[in-house]
Amino acid sequence: MQQASLVAIGKIMSLVRAKRVEPGERLPSERDLAERFDMSRGAIREALVTLEVMRMIERKPNSGIYLRDTDAEGSFETLVLQAHLGLPIKTSEIVQALELRQIMEVQATRLACERATAKDLKAIRAILEEADKRIKAGKTIEAEDQSFHLAIVAATKNEVFLRVVNAFYEVSRPRRRIYFKSLDKSADSNKDHYRIYAALQKGDAEAAAKAMEQHLFSAASHWKQLLAAHPRELKQFAELDSDSD
Repeated sequence: MQQASLVAIGKIMSLVRAKRVEPGERLPSERDLAERFDMSRGAIREALVTLEVMRMIERKPNSGIYLRDTDAEGSFETLVLQAHLGLPIKTSEIVQALELRQIMEVQATRLACERATAKDLKAIRAILEEADKRIKAGKTIEAEDQSFHLAIVAATKNEVFLRVVNAFYEVSRPRRRIYFKSLDKSADSNKDHYRIYAALQKGDAEAAAKAMEQHLFSAASHWKQLLAAHPRELKQFAELDSDSD
């Protein structure tokens, strides 16, 4: 996808939010959008194709462009794209994504206990040791945290599973950047990782799954409390629902 098309997607999505366009309502035409944003019709056309594939809009012949009900019909990639473009995500969507991530990663941990090879375990151990070095140096372990969790999913040998979970980490990137600014949070997180790794090494699926569940529950609780207590400070990555003001 061309950079101009990405810019156009961001502008269209921002327009939908700013104008509070409701599902089923008609959007400006391709020509009108090009004029409004001072962009080429080619860039607008490519952006509209992408938004249609993501089930955010519907183009009806001889009628126009209409917004779809993204809550019911939209794809998860829409959230990934919003995060990539720096557009706000609803608080409700963040909380629901945290819940789904916990369900998926706990199951991934169980599968990894059955399928992980010595090479997988060695790679996970190396990530933990690199995180230790960064914590001692007073540096963030945002990247190492992501690598640890994705390495466990990769150990399931299910490539589709890995793609799906990787998308969650793309969506959570702004939040995780804030979270791992705290050295205490980084240290506590890596301690949890070591507990998960120890159970993986033993092939103890229940212990590993329980350790992962507790780890993710702790992180999710932190964010739910923070989103509830400090909505204004966190609006750079979460757009509150209108009924939560």
